[in-house]
Amino acid sequence: MSTNEPVDLERAAALSRADRDHLIHGFVPLSKHQADGVPMFVRGEGVYVWDALGKRYIDGLASLWNVHVGHGRGEISRAAAEQMERLAFTPTLIGPTSEPAVRLASRLVEMAPEGLTRVIFTSGGSEGNESMIRLVRAYWKAKGEPGRTRFVTLNQGYHGTSSGAAMLTGIPVFNQQMEPGLPGVHHMARPHCYRCELGKTWPDCGLACADELERLVEREGADAIGAFVTEPVQGGGGVVVPPPGWLARVREICTRHGILMVCDEVITGYGRTGSLFACTGEGVTPDVLVTAKGITSGYLPLGAVLFREEIFQTLLASGDDAFYHGYTYTGHPVCCAAALANLDILERERLVERAAELGAYLQERLATLLDLPHVGHVRGRGLMAAVELVQDKETREPFAAEQGVPRKVFDEALANGLLSRVLGNQGLALSPPLVITREQIDDMIAILRDAITTVTQAVAS
Repeated sequence: MSTNEPVDLERAAALSRADRDHLIHGFVPLSKHQADGVPMFVRGEGVYVWDALGKRYIDGLASLWNVHVGHGRGEISRAAAEQMERLAFTPTLIGPTSEPAVRLASRLVEMAPEGLTRVIFTSGGSEGNESMIRLVRAYWKAKGEPGRTRFVTLNQGYHGTSSGAAMLTGIPVFNQQMEPGLPGVHHMARPHCYRCELGKTWPDCGLACADELERLVEREGADAIGAFVTEPVQGGGGVVVPPPGWLARVREICTRHGILMVCDEVITGYGRTGSLFACTGEGVTPDVLVTAKGITSGYLPLGAVLFREEIFQTLLASGDDAFYHGYTYTGHPVCCAAALANLDILERERLVERAAELGAYLQERLATLLDLPHVGHVRGRGLMAAVELVQDKETREPFAAEQGVPRKVFDEALANGLLSRVLGNQGLALSPPLVITREQIDDMIAILRDAITTVTQAVAS
């Protein structure tokens, strides 16, 4: 399908060369980028994007888990343009405010789990977790417990790649290149029932992975731990969905030991899993909620950290004259205006409910891939899913890393018009815009089926 624009092959080739000569794409293998380049997208509409050569793709990852309302929504671009014309910027960090920032903060408090009444704006998820780290440490110091500096997170959890956020991230490849990391972080077993790190089987396990937090607290001492940080559903670590009751169990452990519970909903927030926030879908209220991505559907960079009133009142009573943290673009009025327009679309088109309905259909269609000899597991919640590829279904043995099977499946699917996400050596992730239709889900699964079949047959032979 054409982009409705003439294709200039010479210009596209020149831009591709310039991209390889100058830009660094952080998660793309350096040698692959230099050899093959990357797609250059020039237009998007709904769930589709088009590249510079006029080829159409289903955006099966909502670009980076974030384009919830789909591409080309004029309501958002008009809201941003109108705000730029009225007031392009004001430095919220040092005191002034703007109407969009105030309105958005108030709206987020109304949307969030009850009791989260205060908002810090950031430019994205990594900044959100940096802000959370500083907030947690400032809180415990103000509360008279400065020794509570440590954090507990999950193996394979993803919380960003900036220095503090990377120390929370439990995916080794994101830290090995820059070691040593910052001290004071403990990683524990994650609730991955297909590959239980404790060698147990659900439900007979009794949620032993949650009780790992209890054992860690006993070993390290609750008075040393500031916060437990978790994604309600792991994203980059494999789209790992905890079993029922896991999130509530760790909430109870945190409460009993006076440890702050932080839910990183950078990916799962704003309807992705079929509830407004994944934690509320589990009936759990954290002490701190970190969000980004879907807050603007990726149209402009923005994140928000919401936290309990008691945390704010503790800081207020400490005598410190400010919370010395923030960024130049904290509460950027144009980004906040875009977020408000985005949230209007989510509400008006009932996209959270749609994600629950279409998410069930996506999971149903994914299950049909289990008849393939090298699809070991499919999983997900709402419009967020993963397909795990294995060499042997019975033993669950993965393909050898050097075979690069998930990357080859990604490339094959891309060649046939589907954007997805490689999950290391595990498989692939899907996370399409919340406006996707059943027919488009069918197309997505058909492309993926063909790609898996083509690659695994070639590898086997």
